Amino acid sequence: MPKVIIKPGTDLNTLGELLLIQEQRYDSKVEELLKQAKIDPKKPLSLPPVCLSLIGSDGKEGIIGSLGDFSLVIGKAKSKKTFCISMFLASMVQSMTTQKRIKGELPIGKKRVIFFDTEQSEFYVQKVLHRVFKIIGSTPEHFEAYCMRKFTPGERLQLIDTAIQSIPDLGFVAIDGIRDLVTSINDEEEATKIASFILKWTQEKQIHIIAALHQNKGDLNARGHLGTELVNKAQTVLSVSRDPNNKNISIVEAEFCRDSEPETFAFYVDEEGLPQIIAGFIPSQLQKGGRPRKDLPQDIASKFHWDFLGEVFRDLPQPNGTTIKNCIISRFGIGTNRAGEYLTYYEKEGWIKREGNKNSPKCFFTLELSSTTD
Repeated sequence: MPKVIIKPGTDLNTLGELLLIQEQRYDSKVEELLKQAKIDPKKPLSLPPVCLSLIGSDGKEGIIGSLGDFSLVIGKAKSKKTFCISMFLASMVQSMTTQKRIKGELPIGKKRVIFFDTEQSEFYVQKVLHRVFKIIGSTPEHFEAYCMRKFTPGERLQLIDTAIQSIPDLGFVAIDGIRDLVTSINDEEEATKIASFILKWTQEKQIHIIAALHQNKGDLNARGHLGTELVNKAQTVLSVSRDPNNKNISIVEAEFCRDSEPETFAFYVDEEGLPQIIAGFIPSQLQKGGRPRKDLPQDIASKFHWDFLGEVFRDLPQPNGTTIKNCIISRFGIGTNRAGEYLTYYEKEGWIKREGNKNSPKCFFTLELSSTTD
């Protein structure tokens, strides 16, 4: 109950009446909150609307985020977490599936998407904004980006709260640098406060929030008490890491998920500065549990090879062997020798055909997939 200050000369009878009224009001408020929290067993069960998902190699969707909940992206510095979030933002802004993998869907009346960046300068935040525009091919007015770098942690939290509470058509929010909403990442009280704000925002406004946070330098855990608190409450936790065999490739993997787990995928950043998902990519590092990952061509679904070859021959109708191998290296993140094995595999499967002598500089390949995949 709120503290009551007794001033000199206050009539005790009047004070007693006031205290009784305040107590009744307080009890009434508590009862109302308890009523709101009570679960009705007769209410039909229905899954929260999924707004962000990943389409796997088998066509099944792994859930990243639903309205009324939040997800977390963790990773070391420079692991390309922001590029990963850019792909998610693009799908959400247009409520579409980008690169045939990342599916975004917001209902009518909740189409607005906001990006808050607490770490980068205005120049780099604007680059993120334009990156999303390039991915979707337009400049929609319902997507906004904010540079929060110059503000204090308290001001950042207040500004984000104001935006979320005041925008009626809001559906999706990304906060790149959730750590910068607190003064100490290891302060338990502050960590609980931020987690409580996120849970309140997502439930009351029925939006989804995705936040980015660094991992510890010495291990793969999210940093500090804040990281522990958010990981425990997030719907999905995704980790972004560099492929140890190819630093140009980032691997995105579900660490924790309450629903159907999203499939691991990888991406690289092309010459235009846009993230590109690698079809059929299987990293060579160890999986969870210490099982070695396979990167032989026959271990990858044929459809991914077909899609890859279709892209190569669409841009280069008669490529030579070196060109195809360079494309294989870029797409699958493997070395030159293994790329040669892929090329040989494609020939043996009859998906491509060599024209001319193998050692001739005029030798080239043609695509034979049309007859093979019918």
